Amino acid sequence: MQRLAAIIAAAAVVAGLVVLAIVASPPPDKAGAAGDAGAPSAAAGAASASAGARAAVHPPTVRLKKLPFTFDQPLYVTAPPGDTSRLFVVEKTGAVRIVKDGALLARPFLDISGLVSGGGEQGLLSLAFDPGYASDGRFYVDYTDVSGDTRVVRYTVSQGDPDVAAPGSAHVVLKVPQPYPNHNGGQLQFGPDGRLYVGLGDGGSEGDPDHHGQNRHTLLAKILRVNVTTSPVHVQKYATGLRNPWRFSFDRKTGALWIGDVGQDMWEEIDYLRPGRPAGANFGWSAYEGTHVYNSAIAATVDKASLTWPVTQYSHALGDAVTGGYVYRGSAIPALRGWYLFADFGSGHVWAQKGPGGARRTLAGANGKVGQIASFGQDAAGELYVVSLAGSVYKIAQ
Repeated sequence: MQRLAAIIAAAAVVAGLVVLAIVASPPPDKAGAAGDAGAPSAAAGAASASAGARAAVHPPTVRLKKLPFTFDQPLYVTAPPGDTSRLFVVEKTGAVRIVKDGALLARPFLDISGLVSGGGEQGLLSLAFDPGYASDGRFYVDYTDVSGDTRVVRYTVSQGDPDVAAPGSAHVVLKVPQPYPNHNGGQLQFGPDGRLYVGLGDGGSEGDPDHHGQNRHTLLAKILRVNVTTSPVHVQKYATGLRNPWRFSFDRKTGALWIGDVGQDMWEEIDYLRPGRPAGANFGWSAYEGTHVYNSAIAATVDKASLTWPVTQYSHALGDAVTGGYVYRGSAIPALRGWYLFADFGSGHVWAQKGPGGARRTLAGANGKVGQIASFGQDAAGELYVVSLAGSVYKIAQ
């Protein structure tokens, strides 16, 4: 994924640059049933049979409302459960900023800029608030440290000021050595089961040179499920076969898990796990890139029927680095409810998909309007945001 690292490095130099890319989207490549194991051909038949029923379904046209602030390489947006007055913006360079009642607070909520590395795909990558944050004040961050290794660290809010974290409260939950500076994953999400889910890429370089993708003994190329209520924490390998899960989320209504996994040479993919799916899903990397054989030697050792295939994939004719998003469950845009939104970092395409069996549709009003889409975000009310690494955050509106 060196091409993405190069783009991000350039973005750091020209932080104000916004790249617009508006490309007509051809009919989607449908691959795999709705998060179930099985051969792509069977899923393709099911998709074809339901194509007519999906043909008339389109998301509404939206508009983007830019927040009137410029951030330092923003990577993520979130909010504590039930807190509708504040929005927390994660900056790649190591700070978490608060937008409170429409105003950007001068003092960062957290500033660990001296602890993070600054490579193209490194930095402060994500933030997740504990489901009990209102009472326990705990939150978790994922970053690459100065040695380039992944750290998941718990902090607590200060007792005297709810808008400032207590820096001395840091407690390392997880540390994972990274052999290369890219493919760090970095997403944190609490699932409906109260566990903390952690995304990790395959360790980097290109083509999975260390064969982490299908190695069940490493923590790399995985989504981990962590019980943070035990001491020490209990870490489970929840899903494997991921190249670089760049943003995943749980549907706040159904509990389904949606994953954007960045491709290698030709294919970007969206993966899906149904609500309550037990641990053990294998998404196929590096035997497969999407539904296409990538490494034939590794593919020969994998039980194809046991793999979980993408619910959407697109070729590099449309973009080169997928950014996973969220299922919209807010109230401001009723016609958008139930649509999963995602984008491509390189091309600026923004798409919507209604359920795992739905067709990929262009999201009019957002598609091609923002460059360097590094993430989507969700506030406490379920409203969604588009985050540009170039410095801006946009609220999706009607």
